[in-house]
Amino acid sequence: MTKIVSATREWPSQPMLVGAFARDVWFWHAHGIETERATEDIDISMEFPDWRGFNRFSKILHEIGFSQPVPNHPEKLLDAQSGQKIDILPFGALAVDGHAIIWPTDQSRWSILGFEETYRHAALLKLPLSSSPGIRIATLPAMVLLKMVAFYERLQDRKRKDGADIAFILAHYLEAGNKDRLMRAPEANIMDQVEGDLQRAAALLIGKDMGRLAGLDARAEIVAHLKQEIGSASRCPLARELVRRLSDGNFGRARQVLGDLLTGIQTGSLP
Repeated sequence: MTKIVSATREWPSQPMLVGAFARDVWFWHAHGIETERATEDIDISMEFPDWRGFNRFSKILHEIGFSQPVPNHPEKLLDAQSGQKIDILPFGALAVDGHAIIWPTDQSRWSILGFEETYRHAALLKLPLSSSPGIRIATLPAMVLLKMVAFYERLQDRKRKDGADIAFILAHYLEAGNKDRLMRAPEANIMDQVEGDLQRAAALLIGKDMGRLAGLDARAEIVAHLKQEIGSASRCPLARELVRRLSDGNFGRARQVLGDLLTGIQTGSLP
């Protein structure tokens, strides 16, 4: 990771940690909460003006010891020295419609909905033994936003992995430095709203935090999905994942938690 940060020292934008490694930084490294699923690769998102910029950056990484082990997948890199796998997730002006990128290698379409606001609201992680300015890291509410977009975009491929991560963040959000917020303004009324239920309070709180950072398009998409989750008789894949991982088999409880998440997003301040 230090290599990546060093390579971007003169770059116009900073790299940003997203995905499972960012989750582990917040829970394990910052708060001592052990996560359930180990990660082999590090997902790093960066803003690029066009694909030429992405290719220039890829060339820089190859010059400092990274290789591309998978043909036609320039986003997947391997550090020859450490064996660390890196995934580079581009966003920015190279998007075709502001919402998605089209990879030149295979014409596959990836949604980047939510990445720009995630970058704007990211925290700064200082690296040990490094004189670099550090690396941005997606906040937990932003991670839920991105994971929900990915969950619904590639449902069959992502529902187990992203569903597990969303459930884990919901289950442990209060422990990750947020419980005291329930006792002071502006969140002091949350416990009354959920009748003292801490699990529901966590969902409502993280929903409010998501609502405060989400752009209009991302907000509209997530709200539409959540309304379907709590109202549909059959099209509720995230509720079914929460049944398995958060609500002890109780489908009604899973829907209630998603309803609180929806309420939080809708009542959170627009950016």
